This record gives sequence, structure tokens and C-alpha cells, in this order.
Amino acid sequence: MSYTSVGFFYTTCCVILAAAKVVASGEILTGDLKMPPLVLLGTMAPLSAVWCLLQSYYTGELASIGERWEHELSPSANPMVMVAVLSTGILSFSLNVTSLLANKATSPLTLCILANVKQVALIGFSTIMFGTEISKMNGLGIVLVVAGSFKYGLEGMKDKAKQEMAQKR
Repeated sequence: MSYTSVGFFYTTCCVILAAAKVVASGEILTGDLKMPPLVLLGTMAPLSAVWCLLQSYYTGELASIGERWEHELSPSANPMVMVAVLSTGILSFSLNVTSLLANKATSPLTLCILANVKQVALIGFSTIMFGTEISKMNGLGIVLVVAGSFKYGLEGMKDKAKQEMAQKR
């Protein structure tokens, strides 16, 4: 793991876009529209598919699939490819439905914090699995994310306890 300006730029963009998606979907799920999660997913999925296809085209991924289709990727050449595609689709659908239900039940901020904790956990597990050394800066970042998430959890528990005390009075 090393720092690059391009990696930092992409990571920053991804964090901002992920937060915007969670906030927007939270507003759609609980705001004036109160759209059910499956309807929201069905509404957003076609546009997401178009964006994915456009990006695949511009990065050359579609051309690569076309070149490899007959010998490696077609169902007649390798039936496990279709099993992998269908499994990925089912898991992605399940993840999106679960994410939208969690967004409706909690808050966008909670989901953003959990997403950061997930990223840190992935970094930690991959570091252990592949034996990558963590620099002091990477270690500090991991500690800050975990400590900030812990602090957020504690504050949420304090707020909930205050609300319960106020309701009992």
C-alpha cells in the first residue's frame, strides 16, 4: 500500500459520491416520496447499468470480453462463468436491498461510518492475508477511523439513553 495522488483523488471522489448516494437514497426512502426500497432499486438500476456499460466501453473492458468470449467466457466454453455472473448478480441485488433497508431504518451518517469501518477492516484483513507492511501513516489512518467510529457509537448510545429517559418522565 502506497500513496499516490491519483489514488487519493479516486478515493476522495468515491467517498463523496458514496455519501451523496446514501443521503439521496435516505431522503427518497423517508422523505416526501417514501419510496419502497425495491421500487427505488428498480428505478435506479437501469441508469446504473448504462453508466457501467459506458465505462466498460471507454476503458476497453467490453472489447476485451468480446475477444475472450468464444474461447473463455461463453457458456458453452465455460459454464462456470454463467454461475459466477448469476451468483454475483444475486449477491449484488441482496446487498443493495439490504443497504436500502438499513438506510431506511438508521441514518445516512451511520451507513457512511460503517462503510469506512468496512474499508478499514478490508485493509486490515488484506494486510494480514498478503503480509503487507503498514506504514505509520496507514496505521494512524486506521486508528483514526476506528476511534472515530467508536466515538460516534458512544455518542449515539448516549443520545438514545437520553431520549429513553425523557420518554419515561
